[in-house]
Amino acid sequence: MNGKIGCLLIHGFAGGVHEVAPLRDYLEERGFEVVCPELKGHTGNRKDLIGTNYKEWIASAEEVLVRASSGWDKVVIIGFSMGGLIGINLLTRHKAAAFISLCMPVVHWDIKRVFLNLLEDFKSRTFENLRHYMKSAVIPVPALLNFKVLLGKTKKLMKVVSCPVFIAQALKDDTVHHKSAEFIYSQIGSQMKEIKYYKNSGHVICQSPDGAELFRDVEEFIRKAVVK
Repeated sequence: MNGKIGCLLIHGFAGGVHEVAPLRDYLEERGFEVVCPELKGHTGNRKDLIGTNYKEWIASAEEVLVRASSGWDKVVIIGFSMGGLIGINLLTRHKAAAFISLCMPVVHWDIKRVFLNLLEDFKSRTFENLRHYMKSAVIPVPALLNFKVLLGKTKKLMKVVSCPVFIAQALKDDTVHHKSAEFIYSQIGSQMKEIKYYKNSGHVICQSPDGAELFRDVEEFIRKAVVK
């Protein structure tokens, strides 16, 4: 590699670093430096989201980016779910060699997929999806409203992005409709942009059956777009 390449890897809404840890480990094993900021209020206790807002979520990621990138020659920003929205906001103020979005929301909640997941629950008697949906239902309303504001503002910023972009979308994603990827691809202003769908993955794509394939694709894109 020519120069030190660092990756800012941002987790999703009401989630945590654990969502993206497998990708972090994969990239670190291959010589990339990776930092994963914990977004403000995202401590694992949903009550901590109360009193925080989307500007603080962005600022907490930006603080880590500024500190870490001082030792990097090139920066890659990778955002999972809402982390992708935050990544685009960072791109309006900081230079990056590439941007990678993983299941980034534009159209959220695929109702058809939710129904199919619940049907699978009742057939298997595991009820894992049902427990997930019940847990999601207790996210504080102010946090949900801030997410909506962030989403609305970020849609308008996509045309400003000019660095190479890779868009990954899971086809079994119940939280983010696959149409989101099509919208992002059409709106992103970059000349170099790629989109790929993963048919065996749910929303938390880094912990999915397609994880290994995704990680290889991310590494290949970074080497193609960033490593000169």
